[in-house]
Amino acid sequence: MDTTYVDNAADAHLKAFAALGPGSACAGKAYFISNGEPQPVREIINGLLVAAGEPRVEASVPFAVAYAAGALCEVLWHTLPLKGEPPMTRFVAEQLATPHWYDLTAAKRDFGYVPQVRVAEGLDRLARWWRDAHRSP
Repeated sequence: MDTTYVDNAADAHLKAFAALGPGSACAGKAYFISNGEPQPVREIINGLLVAAGEPRVEASVPFAVAYAAGALCEVLWHTLPLKGEPPMTRFVAEQLATPHWYDLTAAKRDFGYVPQVRVAEGLDRLARWWRDAHRSP
């Protein structure tokens, strides 16, 4: 999965805005923005859990089981008066099982985007914020 630290996303927007003008390379185009560090979903989720002071997840569910659970949830949420979104859908199962990464070449070329905050640093920042926000007074 290719994630984006929020400061990098903001920086990309500001760089694109600064480069924008009539006839500019980025005028009217859409761009992929990420940290450029694709990692397995498990690593991202575990990084977030550890930052929040929670235990890592080591167990996994085979794709076929997750897909079947998603189908069952979709049927139950469609036929019963259950509120909210189903906790699993076939789409979510497919997305979690499919690698996602993005090519940043166009953003680098057209407006000089280079991620400044690496995933590990972003997770460290999140962990510090979480500890400060949840510290007892």
